[in-house]
Amino acid sequence: MRLEGKRCWVMGLARSGCAAGALLRRHRAHVLGLDDADEASLHARWEREGLTAAAAACFDEIRHGGDLPEPAWSAPDLVIISPGVPGTHPRLAALAAGTPVIGELELGARFCRATMAAITGTNGKSTTTELLAHLVRATGRRGEALGNVGRPLCLAAEELGPADIAVVEVSSFQLESVETFRPRVGAVLNLAPDHLDRYPDLASYYAAKQRLAGLLPPDGLFVTWTGCPEAQAWPTEAGRLWFGQEGEGAGVFFRDGALWAGGPGQAPAPLLPEAELAQRSPTNRLNALAAVAMGLGLSLEPGAMAAGLRSFAGLADRHELVAVRGGVRFVNDTKATNVHAVCAGLAGHHGQVVLIAGGSGKGEDYTPLRGVLGAVRHVVLIGAEGPAIGRALAGAVPLSTAADMDRAVALAADLAEPDATVLLSPACASFDMFANYRARGAAFAAAALKTGASPP
Repeated sequence: MRLEGKRCWVMGLARSGCAAGALLRRHRAHVLGLDDADEASLHARWEREGLTAAAAACFDEIRHGGDLPEPAWSAPDLVIISPGVPGTHPRLAALAAGTPVIGELELGARFCRATMAAITGTNGKSTTTELLAHLVRATGRRGEALGNVGRPLCLAAEELGPADIAVVEVSSFQLESVETFRPRVGAVLNLAPDHLDRYPDLASYYAAKQRLAGLLPPDGLFVTWTGCPEAQAWPTEAGRLWFGQEGEGAGVFFRDGALWAGGPGQAPAPLLPEAELAQRSPTNRLNALAAVAMGLGLSLEPGAMAAGLRSFAGLADRHELVAVRGGVRFVNDTKATNVHAVCAGLAGHHGQVVLIAGGSGKGEDYTPLRGVLGAVRHVVLIGAEGPAIGRALAGAVPLSTAADMDRAVALAADLAEPDATVLLSPACASFDMFANYRARGAAFAAAALKTGASPP
């Protein structure tokens, strides 16, 4: 792809946009950065994301808010959009017919020589992405976790060689704007309502995810969960391998206290005892199955994968134990930003739980939470969506409301019986009260320590 001398727009100037701009400038393109935020808000975002030092060098010029490009920039040769920029953006509608518009992921893929594995779904993407990259490294090969996990593909694409593996977390937003992106292995972990503030209906959201199945080559592998019939029905040229329930056709599953694995046309064999998994929560057990299934598609050596499963440390903000007070455990699951994630996490709790939930909404129905409250003894509601969650749960479990995280955690700690779990699992985004989900998780951990709890 020749970029020298081309006039390029980059729309959306957070991590993905800055990475795209840097790649374009390395190839001597002329780069205009465009962002809907005003100058102060954009610089505040860069400060939060640690981008301030690098961002300015990623663009020849930047326009903020509704500022129009100078005439010299008015007819770009190429437009790169960040994941948060919808295809209906007015700037895109005003482009001349035929102007190429691609996403940052697509740009990075055009410069990446590594074998690529792509992971999408509603929940579990980041953990599975990091886990699979960890399994690749356990075999002695270079494996990089990239994409929506936090490190854009454009940052590392040109560093990777043919022997390396790029494990890419891809969101529905990113899949909307790819063309030549061709991962060898692709996985859809699960499907549940999400991002209904961007998509007109659930079918549109699923359709964006479905694009992954159509991108895989005939010698590739499509992986999904036995609990995801929608994805199982999607057409693909690639081979198929399911993980989950053995009786429902899975080739990677748990049986008799062990993880068993077998690729297409192979008889499953024990890989390691379940008790040896470093991460054994219900969601992480499924993530392990998904990563192993993808590893088979990448021809990773089984013994090395077993070693990687024993040593994987997990990710912050996903069922993370952050403090203990007596027998009470404070668990940070701030990344559970939709109802499906909360349901999956609560399904594995056998002890008593005091749940903290709420935040900014995504247009979801909260009533499915009523079906997973078996371990929940009390719910403390926070944020803009607290009242809506309370209405959905009325009569099913005792409810309280707190004005901020400190008061929510203090109340939950007082309500918790010995050996209970105080669980932050919000079912909502964080932007009503926090800069992002990570800041929300940090506030929860800090509040737990204020109750007299100690780090684990």
